[in-house]
Amino acid sequence: MRNVVLICLDTVRKDFFDSFSSRLQERADIVYDQCRTASTWSAPSHASMFTGTLPHEHGVHAYHRDFSGIGRDDTFLAELPDHRALGVSANVWAGSSFGFDGFFDEFSNISPDRRFPEGIDVARFGQSCEKTGLGKQLEFLRRALEHDKPVQSLLNGAAVQVDNTLATAPVPKPMDDGAKTLIGQANRLVGASDEPFFLFTNFMDAHGPLRHILGYDGSLHDAPNSWSSERLDWSRIVAEGDETEMTRYRDLYGAAIDYLDRKVCSFIDEVRAATDEETTFVVTSDHGDNLAFEADGGLWGHTESSLNEALTHVPLVVVNAPGEGTDVVDGYVSHLRLGDLLVGLARGERPDVTGARIPVERIGHSGKQHKLAEQARDTNRMLRAVYDGDRKFVWADDGSRESYRLDADRPCWQAETDEPFDAESLDVSFFETPVADYAERARSAEDELGVDGATADRLRELGYL
Repeated sequence: MRNVVLICLDTVRKDFFDSFSSRLQERADIVYDQCRTASTWSAPSHASMFTGTLPHEHGVHAYHRDFSGIGRDDTFLAELPDHRALGVSANVWAGSSFGFDGFFDEFSNISPDRRFPEGIDVARFGQSCEKTGLGKQLEFLRRALEHDKPVQSLLNGAAVQVDNTLATAPVPKPMDDGAKTLIGQANRLVGASDEPFFLFTNFMDAHGPLRHILGYDGSLHDAPNSWSSERLDWSRIVAEGDETEMTRYRDLYGAAIDYLDRKVCSFIDEVRAATDEETTFVVTSDHGDNLAFEADGGLWGHTESSLNEALTHVPLVVVNAPGEGTDVVDGYVSHLRLGDLLVGLARGERPDVTGARIPVERIGHSGKQHKLAEQARDTNRMLRAVYDGDRKFVWADDGSRESYRLDADRPCWQAETDEPFDAESLDVSFFETPVADYAERARSAEDELGVDGATADRLRELGYL
C-alpha cells in the first residue's frame, strides 16, 4: 500500500495552471487534460470529491453548507482502512467550522490569524476580548503566556501585527497566504504518523484577495507593492470593464500559481524524503475562477451560479505514480471518480477513471456577485450540465437551456451555440430528482450560517459575505 497525498490548489483554473506550473507538469507521470469538478465552489466541491456524489445527493450546497451529515464511511476513505487520514486546510469551508475535519484522524486548520496552529487563534481572541487599545494587547500577552504553547501564541500575535502594519505599505507582503505554514504543519503530521497515510491539503494562495507577496516572481506582474484587490470595488471594475485593474489581478493570480508550483514541488520532495514507503501525489483544484474573459461570459469570481469552463475545467496530475511511463489522458474525468483514482493509486494501480459523459451541478449562489451590468440576472439558480463529446448542455430550474461547443485544445474555453436539447433525456443517467423539484426543496430547507465571528470575518475577507 502506498501513501497518497491529495493536494488541492484552491481556485486554480486549468488554463492558468498550464501556463504557470511548469515544474509540476514536468514531474507528472499522469496528466488528465479533461478533468471537471462536480460543482463550482468550495463546500459542495469538496463534498463531491470525498463522496463521489453530486450536491443534490450529498446535500452540501448554498442552502446547507455543513459536512456533519456525511460520515467517513460515506467517503472513499472507507476503502483505505489501513491508512491514517490526515488533513491540513487553509480553506475555511473545508475546515473544522463546517465539520469537514470529521473525515480525518488528525486535522489542522490554517489561517492568516493562526500561522502556528498550536497557538492562540488571534481572530477568535479579538472577537471574544471586550477590552480595547493597550488593555487588549496586555490581555493577549497574558493569555498567550498562560497558553499551553506560549511561544507559538506570541508568534501568532506578532504575525498578525506585522500583516496589519504593512497592509498599506509600499512593500510586498512579507508572509504568504498560508502555503509555508500549511507545508510545515503537513510535514509535522507526516513525520509523526505511522505509515501508510492519506494526507489532504488545501492551499488558498491563489484565492482572492490578492496582493504582491514576498517570494512572488515580480516579472510576472506589474502591480504596485501596495496594491491589494481587497480594497477595490470589483462590481464597478467589472461593470466598467476596467482592463488595468483586471489585468493586474490576472497577472497576480498567475504569479500566485507560479509560487504554489515552486512550494508544492519542494513539499513533494520533503514528504518523499521523510517517508520510507512510496508516496504518490495527486494535484487538482476544487474549482477555477471567472476572470471576465470573453469565454467567461464577462463574469468575475465564483460566487454566482455559473457552470462556465473557467470554473469547471481544473488541473489533475499525478506525481510519482505506480508503474512506468508517462500517460496523458484525453478522456473526460470527473471529480466524482477522484476517490476511485486515489484508492487505486494507493493499491499500486493506475485505474481508468474516464467517462464518455460526465455531470456537473450547482445549487444556488454562494456570496457576492461581480458581473457586467447588462448581464445582470437572477443568479440564485440551480444549474446542471452534462458533457458529451465536444458539447456541454446546461439547464436551470428557471427553465433556461444553454448549449456550448468545447475545444479539447483550449482549456477553460466555451462558445454558446443554438443547438436545442431535451434536458429530461439527460437527467436519466446522473440526476435522481428533476432540477426544479430539488431547487424548491433546497431553498425551503435553507439553514442559517451558524458560525463564530472569526469565521464570518474570514468568509467576508474571501468575498462570500
